Amino acid sequence: MTLSSSDVAAIREAEAGLAAAFEAPDPTAWVPYYTEDAIFSGPGAATIVGRAELLEAASGVVISSMQISVDSTIGDGDFAATFGRATWVSGTKGSDAPVVRRRLLMVWRRETDGQWRIARELLNEDV
Repeated sequence: MTLSSSDVAAIREAEAGLAAAFEAPDPTAWVPYYTEDAIFSGPGAATIVGRAELLEAASGVVISSMQISVDSTIGDGDFAATFGRATWVSGTKGSDAPVVRRRLLMVWRRETDGQWRIARELLNEDV
């Protein structure tokens, strides 16, 4: 079974929600987009394992104007992977903070509540 168009649309919606959550007043608003056992790895930082560690890290994450651009999505059943790019301002909206550009690989899992959440994410420098 391959991903249906509604599955791909739900993942795109989750990506948009994730990007918007970084603008929320609650600095942890983005964390529920990840599974309880999520693993996140980005350049120059320690790997974060689990939603509890994501919550601990959330207070130090200040991101705005995030844009996720997906080049491809593959999957089967309750798993999907997206490959693409993301950009964001590494600071508050309207600040002179630098723009960050990353390549991304996100592995999504449909949870028992029907929501797609990120189970694994790998970011790399976008050159």
